[in-house]
Amino acid sequence: MVGTVHGSALGFAGGVGVTALAASWPVFALLLLVVVVVVVSWWTTVLGAVLTAVQCWGLYASFVVGDEGHLVPDWPALAVLAVASTASLSGLVRDRAAAPSPARS
Repeated sequence: MVGTVHGSALGFAGGVGVTALAASWPVFALLLLVVVVVVVSWWTTVLGAVLTAVQCWGLYASFVVGDEGHLVPDWPALAVLAVASTASLSGLVRDRAAAPSPARS
């Protein structure tokens, strides 16, 4: 498991890579950013996953939907935030699945 800071940094690096490669194709960029969030969420803390989701949303809203890095919080960009935030909850599922169940008496 990767800590919050390193997970967030990994998510940011993945988001920047996706944005640089797929900015011309908004739907493809959206799918790849969701994949980045899900993968990072699996390996980091919940806070690291949430930070990754917010960073990927900012990259999508600024460079894929917006022009020249201007933040455009329109409906598609807000949909990306919702999808990425939901995907980041996979970290909670992983934590619950990995947690030992209490011993029954």
